[in-house]
Amino acid sequence: MLNKVCVITIKVGNMQDAVRFYTEVLDFKVSKHYGENIVSLVHEGVPIVLEKEDSNRKEAHSSVLLGILSHDIEKDFASLKEKGAAILFDEPQPCPPGRFFVLEDPSGNQIEIVEFSNMN
Repeated sequence: MLNKVCVITIKVGNMQDAVRFYTEVLDFKVSKHYGENIVSLVHEGVPIVLEKEDSNRKEAHSSVLLGILSHDIEKDFASLKEKGAAILFDEPQPCPPGRFFVLEDPSGNQIEIVEFSNMN
């Protein structure tokens, strides 16, 4: 059966910028460098891997939407804004399970920050 996520790979244009963003802005830690083009991040559960995109690739850019859990969306929004993250909203927005906002990493990949506050 194909019903279990085993890794999340995020294609990036510049590995150095991506590592800086995921570690300094989002507070992930680097788990391991696999050469110059692949870096895994410390993450409980599903592994997250940054992979340098092939600059010769001509297909459309495929972006991965990564959802990150927030326990205090206002605090996280303010902190990320202060760190200079490219946030796409002026404030967190409502959604069925709570509230969310979206930001972009240096390669234009969108990341959703979600607070589950309407779950019964």
